[in-house]
Amino acid sequence: MSFLNGKFRSTWIRFTFCFLFLLPLLYPFLLKPGEQLYSDHLAKFILGESVGRNGFLSGNLVLPSKSLDPEGHYCPTECIRIGEELISPFPAALGYVYAAFLPWSGIVGVYVAVTILILLSFLLLSILWDWDPIYLGVLVLATPFLVNGYFFPDVGIASFLFIGGSFLFLRSGNSSSWLRFVSSGFICASSAWFRIESIVFPFAFLFFLSIYKFSNVKERRKILAYSFGFLVGVALLFGIQYILYKHPLGPRFSFNQPTMFLLPWKKWKIYTGLLIANPNRIGFFGYTPAFLIVLFFFVYYIFIKKNPFKRISALEISNRELFVYSGLAAFLALVISAPNDGIIDFGSRYLHLSLPVFAGMFLILLENIGEKFRKIAKIVLFTILLYSVYISFSYTQILGKYGRTTTKLNTIYLEQKPDLVVVQIRTYSQILGKYFFQTPSVWLMREGHIKNFFSKNRPDQFKKILFVQTKASIAQNLNESDPFLKNKYYESITQALGPDYKKVWSENKEDVLLFSMERKK
Repeated sequence: MSFLNGKFRSTWIRFTFCFLFLLPLLYPFLLKPGEQLYSDHLAKFILGESVGRNGFLSGNLVLPSKSLDPEGHYCPTECIRIGEELISPFPAALGYVYAAFLPWSGIVGVYVAVTILILLSFLLLSILWDWDPIYLGVLVLATPFLVNGYFFPDVGIASFLFIGGSFLFLRSGNSSSWLRFVSSGFICASSAWFRIESIVFPFAFLFFLSIYKFSNVKERRKILAYSFGFLVGVALLFGIQYILYKHPLGPRFSFNQPTMFLLPWKKWKIYTGLLIANPNRIGFFGYTPAFLIVLFFFVYYIFIKKNPFKRISALEISNRELFVYSGLAAFLALVISAPNDGIIDFGSRYLHLSLPVFAGMFLILLENIGEKFRKIAKIVLFTILLYSVYISFSYTQILGKYGRTTTKLNTIYLEQKPDLVVVQIRTYSQILGKYFFQTPSVWLMREGHIKNFFSKNRPDQFKKILFVQTKASIAQNLNESDPFLKNKYYESITQALGPDYKKVWSENKEDVLLFSMERKK
């Protein structure tokens, strides 16, 4: 559908596009940036602030607790030690983006900028799919493309770069300059600075282009130029990361590496969590079940209807179709090599770049339904999609509610004014929020960690220490009337601090037990 051919005259279609394009602009109000400083989001804020404090010369984490824990054994955010530096496993490039925005716009500027990139991504994808309202509607309303891109800025930036580079290639004609194709490959490779797994998608696109189009002399020029730009981008990424982190794939790969190379039949829990669900998160197909039908159709379509070994098929397949097929092939490769994201995180974040190609394959599925079953098949598919629309709405609500909850935790920190914060689970360093750099905090998970930490750091240097204990660790022995009874973690704290400290405040929340220990005068 095009603005130029007069098909965009329908009032309903104009209203639909306006609504879909404006929806990203609502997210800074639905998921307020100031309420997103917890868990991974807090870790990215810490990385950005550290880059800024280091004068943009290093990603070495600036932690208030570094003098207390120079080895980084009890780092309150996810970190990897490389030489003398504590490095975040999150992309250094994202830290530089945060560092650029934080001084003048605060955390709000980061999320507003990412919102604009998501809107531009929608615009580019709409052009690629000829302004088809079904395509954009499925992507925006029935997948987590919007909420993931906004909620996780590294995902939003990486997807914009990949989509932007792909758009540059797919909208170029045979007469376009060689530099344009080189640039498109380089921009696609640049997305890996923010999400290392995104590198699989342009690689798969090149593979499919070579199979279907390389025999065409005109296409060969485009493919070689795209390949050159892509390889230069990848070489630059790998080279810099090897120099900085002693590994070409960077710190995040090192962080996830133990589970990436498990044999496939030993990764069923990861696959289940990634694709369907686990006790804490919903997976890729759990969010959009219609895409499971799309995947089965793709396997049939690519091997039966578009057999790559038929030479004539090269004349029947557009570059946009190859973009879809290669994206689905990349999806399968990523699933097989999936790290622990399937267990501990939301599956579609890791597989985010698959969402636009699944939406594209969904349209191909609709076009290939036989006339006899077309009506009932469409009713079934769109009914399934309504479930996904409901999930999108619910997911946004849940994230908003959790963000508001963590903001309330920040007030406890301000009221207690501790000299040290101790968290049993890293996630609960969220209690510090934007105040993270004002007070030292450490992650002491087990009783032995408490004993070891306070044997190296004299307790009497702290007047008040705020502890955040996860109730999961005491669930079996928890006495709601007195949660400190038979609480081994609390017992180890009293032993390590000695008789000079007493409990002066506590609050028994749904998932955590918070309490302050104050030194007697």
